[in-house]
Amino acid sequence: MTTKKKIAASVGAVGLAAVIALGGTFAWQSISQQALNETMATINPGGRLHDDFNGRNKDVYVENFTEDGTAIFARVRLDEYMEIGQGAGSDGDDNQAESVIETATLGNKNSWTTRLPSGSTLLDEEGDAYWTWNMGGQTTYMPTFNKNKDSLQADINGTYDGLSADDEIHYDDYVDYSDPENATKTADEIYDADTNDIDEEMPIEGTNITTVAAQEHTVKQTGTATVITMQQWIDDYDMATGAYWVWDEDGWAYWAQPIESGEATGLLLDEIVHANPPSDSWYYGINVVGQFVTADDIGFLNGTGFYDESAGAAPTANAELLLEKITGTNIPSSKVTVTAADSAVTVAANGTLQFTAAVADKDNAPIADAEVTWSVSGAQQEDTTISEGGLLTVSASESADTELTVTATYMDGDEAVTGSATVTVTAGD
Repeated sequence: MTTKKKIAASVGAVGLAAVIALGGTFAWQSISQQALNETMATINPGGRLHDDFNGRNKDVYVENFTEDGTAIFARVRLDEYMEIGQGAGSDGDDNQAESVIETATLGNKNSWTTRLPSGSTLLDEEGDAYWTWNMGGQTTYMPTFNKNKDSLQADINGTYDGLSADDEIHYDDYVDYSDPENATKTADEIYDADTNDIDEEMPIEGTNITTVAAQEHTVKQTGTATVITMQQWIDDYDMATGAYWVWDEDGWAYWAQPIESGEATGLLLDEIVHANPPSDSWYYGINVVGQFVTADDIGFLNGTGFYDESAGAAPTANAELLLEKITGTNIPSSKVTVTAADSAVTVAANGTLQFTAAVADKDNAPIADAEVTWSVSGAQQEDTTISEGGLLTVSASESADTELTVTATYMDGDEAVTGSATVTVTAGD
């Protein structure tokens, strides 16, 4: 039987999308901190994206909230959007604003522009950036109370809607955890209580979550981070692992060492400075996308985790070198995809089913004349077999509901690369 891999991805599985919206005169708002898509059968290994903001200081970092010693690995991408003009940032007919990037729209975050190490693409007519970012550093934080691995919510500290009693001061709900008076907090901890991995936007106590009341947490320090480019990692850091974010040329930033249980990365983003404000009304947003995986499967073989391209580009060749270093695993140079005829998911007892295997390299280019060997597991009967050509023959005595896993193995040099598909036996004629 195929087992679920411990993978989380921003789009499709467990992506944590944090949108920080700024409009007018420093009117910030945090919205939509949940996955963009929830259709893949993968689980969050224990990562929580943190978003702390008080109106200017803006901290983005990742916490590993697990308690079982599971180390996780993270990468984060920062997409930005800006529009200028009357009604900027609103969804109504009064919005006459124009996007700084012509192809980007307010409502489609997939159209927002990924911030690259080379700088922002949100520029005025003279080519000057509207916003500059300060990156890296350390902060004091409150460990998350949301320990539900099915939850796609980011941990937010400070919102535009957090108003003071006189409705004059926004972000009144921001807590400065560096203040000794805020060193502890008592709240309910939330844990998963079901066997599925569906995002629980409206969880039910005792059905899909368990609440442990009145737990006291004490503030902690994140790690201390610097942010370097991928080329700096290669040229100046001797491709070593360490407490830094490696910002690749495609915009993905990788935390360059494992995040251990109960620890948090240093800051990726620390502060946003409005260096070049326009004269008209404006809106600015940042979409923060986080992906988390465990070392046993970073997603290469099954197109999930860091290789879920619906969330953006798969790791570059240099990023794969980094991932091999920090996870201690080898990323194969090829992959095998197994499919059944007509995409069948069942096969009858006393029947046959043809399987095929496609072997490709890392760029999904087919490897010509690739030979595979076939095997089948899960069968209860010895005469349930698979031929050298991938034809599965099921015994007439095979029990209905038996799950058969058909595997194709390709030898990539000295390394065995496998792909598999699972079918369920039904009653024969």
